Amino acid sequence: MTPSALSSLTDRIDPDVAAASVGGLSVALGALAVVAPQPTASVFGLRTGGPAVPLLVRMVGVRNAMGGVRTLQADDSDRSRALQAGLVLGAVDASAVLLAARQGVLSKRAAAGVLALLAVIAVLGVAAARD
Repeated sequence: MTPSALSSLTDRIDPDVAAASVGGLSVALGALAVVAPQPTASVFGLRTGGPAVPLLVRMVGVRNAMGGVRTLQADDSDRSRALQAGLVLGAVDASAVLLAARQGVLSKRAAAGVLALLAVIAVLGVAAARD
């Protein structure tokens, strides 16, 4: 996506609605991962056979939920920093997904779905961070 296309898209989104959406999605996805790690792993295309998978899914869930809470609770002066932290975490997650797909740990279809979700959250984050 070109910078002008991204700008055109994000200019149409209310920053407050975008911030609430990023925070709410992060809390919801994080809570789902904590409460139901195996089904969450399956939805995201992870093999759930190993005993470590639920632990790792829960850890990522807690991280996402706390990031969402931080975004929802941030005042105007801190919201940009909270959103930037979320964008960095999203980039790290996207890198991990690409690596997992390349190594065959994650199917290309599952990787595409996760990357699409991360892209939506990133667009909302960019829209929310603009002044």
